[in-house]
Amino acid sequence: MTESDADEVSTGEFARLSRLSPKALRLYDHAGVLEPVRVDPVTGSRQYTRGQVERAFLVSSLRQVGIPLTEIKSALDEEGTLGADRIAAFWAEAEAEHAARRRLVGSLIERLRGNASATSMAYAVSTRTLPDRSVLTQTRHLHVDEQTAVREEFVGNLRQAGVKPLPGAVGAPFIIYYGDLSADSDGPIEWCWPVAADRAQDLARRFPDLTLRTDPAHQEAYVHYGATTLLHAARIVLAAESLLAWARDQDRQTVGPLRLVYLEANGEGSVPDCDVAVPLK
Repeated sequence: MTESDADEVSTGEFARLSRLSPKALRLYDHAGVLEPVRVDPVTGSRQYTRGQVERAFLVSSLRQVGIPLTEIKSALDEEGTLGADRIAAFWAEAEAEHAARRRLVGSLIERLRGNASATSMAYAVSTRTLPDRSVLTQTRHLHVDEQTAVREEFVGNLRQAGVKPLPGAVGAPFIIYYGDLSADSDGPIEWCWPVAADRAQDLARRFPDLTLRTDPAHQEAYVHYGATTLLHAARIVLAAESLLAWARDQDRQTVGPLRLVYLEANGEGSVPDCDVAVPLK
């Protein structure tokens, strides 16, 4: 028996050492965050090592503070301090979302009390002018927990085919929210990918499941949401309220639904920089 074999323990013993239930161990194994070192091909019994107890503690502790398993896996797979930096970035976003919720709930409480002017500008608003653009689009009805997977499929298919975003905000992919997207409401929303006019028809033939249309020239007001791996509902609502409050104060009329603009990330796998925008008349 090797030293490694001697260090192996059964699922039941590892559950006792790690204070994790067998159900949790199966979940963490399936998610790839805490895999057994050996699985018997006949019985299916799983073996762990005592050296994995520290990883088990990290996984369970991060889960207790609400870190998703996908984030935990990515952090633990990183080398050096990159994993720690990833968790720190995630937590900074979580704290920003909590602060946004606090501010949003305060505003809603004031409106419930009859103070119709309680809406304030949580974000600075800027404007820009966009020309006519050819865009490849996909419209879907879906709930909020499906948004990331569908976006990654839409973006991934285009990137794998070598279709890169055009430069700047003019060429940035964007989402149009024609309806609320939440656990209760399913949109619809439209993914849009600007393409060069001289390539538009050829790309439309290459992607028959997508729709080619023109996004008309317009001016838009926008707030800078920032780099993010996750989109938080409260922060987007505050951004939308800031845009509407600005339009009211500037006597400007909005002429379309809310947009989320994905500015170009620095390389594959990088975190996108986002703006929240609304078209103006």
